[in-house]
Amino acid sequence: MTKRNREGFTLIEIIMALGIMTVGAVGIMSLQQAATRGNMESRELGVASQVTRSWLERLRRDAVRWNQQGANVATRATTEYLQTVDGNWYALARDPVDNNESYGFDYQGQDTTTVAQMVYCAHVRLSWVVPGDTIRADVRTFWHRRAGGRDNTQGDRRLFGNCGQGAEAAVTAELAAPTSRLRAVHASTLIRWQPLQ
Repeated sequence: MTKRNREGFTLIEIIMALGIMTVGAVGIMSLQQAATRGNMESRELGVASQVTRSWLERLRRDAVRWNQQGANVATRATTEYLQTVDGNWYALARDPVDNNESYGFDYQGQDTTTVAQMVYCAHVRLSWVVPGDTIRADVRTFWHRRAGGRDNTQGDRRLFGNCGQGAEAAVTAELAAPTSRLRAVHASTLIRWQPLQ
């Protein structure tokens, strides 16, 4: 062996090895960030889907109290949520009998009436399929996209406070915009009146 081979690595070889390791480490860190972001978005989508299913079940439960066939409001007087069937979106007020039901949901997907805790919002649209007999119920659950940064982990809630109650048309327009700051989950079901047995 020559003297040069016995001395070890040269400075250039060490710098090249460090450079390769740095590039690899940066790639792994960016992969970790992408995986974390994907997990957060998946969690948000899961909670929103749960909220949407919850509202569909509330509407189905409410339909059990719809015992008279007919399109006028009097036939649905015993229901809580099936009063207004006009094809418009609404943030339905909570059931006065059951204080746990709301159109606003916190980060965990639990009902809340505290505006500062509302992260997910549910809107309902009721329209006739067969007037006086069958209602189509659409539910959308929306939440604000993350604006980024460590101080804004819950998204930008300034766009629609109190889940856009009274501003449902503006929420619809924002969701339709190509650069919308909202994300949403939609689901539908059919509801029929239930004759008394």
